[in-house]
Amino acid sequence: MKTIHNLRARLLALAMASATSSAFALPCNQVPVNPAITTGASSAIDLERYAEEVAIRMSLANDKGWAATLTDADGEMIASVTQGLARTACDPGGERAFTVNTETPWGSVSKLITTVAAIHAADAKGVNLDLPLVNFLPLRWRNQVHSRYALGENGSGPVTLRHILQHRGGFRHSSCSGDTIKDRLIHGDLICGSDLSPEPPPSVGTRDYSNMVGIFQITLAYVAEAAQMQSVESFASQYNNADYDSYIQTVTNNVYRRYVKDELFAPIGITGSCNMAELKTASVSGNYTLWYASDTDSSGTLPPDQNHTCASGAWIMSSVEMARFLHRMADGTSLLSAEDYALMEQGKTESHGWWRSDWQLGTVYSHTGGWSGTSSAVRALPGGLISTAVYNSGGYDDWRSVYDESYKIARRAAIHRAHQIFVR
Repeated sequence: MKTIHNLRARLLALAMASATSSAFALPCNQVPVNPAITTGASSAIDLERYAEEVAIRMSLANDKGWAATLTDADGEMIASVTQGLARTACDPGGERAFTVNTETPWGSVSKLITTVAAIHAADAKGVNLDLPLVNFLPLRWRNQVHSRYALGENGSGPVTLRHILQHRGGFRHSSCSGDTIKDRLIHGDLICGSDLSPEPPPSVGTRDYSNMVGIFQITLAYVAEAAQMQSVESFASQYNNADYDSYIQTVTNNVYRRYVKDELFAPIGITGSCNMAELKTASVSGNYTLWYASDTDSSGTLPPDQNHTCASGAWIMSSVEMARFLHRMADGTSLLSAEDYALMEQGKTESHGWWRSDWQLGTVYSHTGGWSGTSSAVRALPGGLISTAVYNSGGYDDWRSVYDESYKIARRAAIHRAHQIFVR
């Protein structure tokens, strides 16, 4: 990899302006503009142009720290741009630069991990994704599920495992009143806080973004460990409803996390956690990030334990690990068969996990995430390229467009360069 030295004038001016102050100890609420940029080689896009565009655009953001990577079709990281701090000198554990190895929560991007786990388990156990969701819920819940989901509406048929993976289950984005998954299943997600006339949830069968992919934190156990769950149900048969629900949730949460770690992460050599406190306890000075409201914060906060909700958005890993997971997810052999991965890129309304966009430069599959102080974005780009980006303060108002526009500019630059070489 080679380091770029020819950054454009705007970025150079910003870096030079901060260089004077960075020669001295900076207050904890200041971060010098001094991005670390590396690039390799690619014929698909102009990598130097891509890295420059990312660095320039993100240098204007109000983020304490961030990292962006670009991986080629062989899984090699061909570009990275990092800037700022994962932690300040005022934080427990001491100052840490934000790098591609910084452990960071990925928010809703984690739904891709849950989608892969669900497809992987269904294939391994011979479970048809078109079976009704109610078949894979705790036994006491099954006859309580609202008719919208048990029977369907407008000819959709009952909500299936596939509907949930496609965001077509008829659930709102989030639970407006903070209801549990069980509550939402029972009242059909028709209640939204104290509003007496809330907007109705989307119709079953229509594609609409929803955090209910997190139901696989419970459902996956009934898919992957059916025999174990029969024993669990028998053991809990004498519990009252509150104790039953608590016990079932504990068991299924453990199954979900164990399945992801053992069946998805371990075979490709990555780790992941649902609890930032575990990382801090293991090494208080380790390479993990904190949350910041903006780049002017002196001290960050530790994201809370997400062990019970990481299926919908709180897996924690580095940018290097996320890039590796996304590459292995799509290679047709490591985690999913080519046929199973094709489900994830099935179409605009049918894709499992990914969201599809058709650009003039090719089809792109994407997912974004946001969880309090963290923002993230991943893209499967034409030619097998994969981009990742994650920030620990989310201060940039238009961060979703930064990487899309940078790619488009760099792709056009490569096409222009190839055309000039051809006509010589």
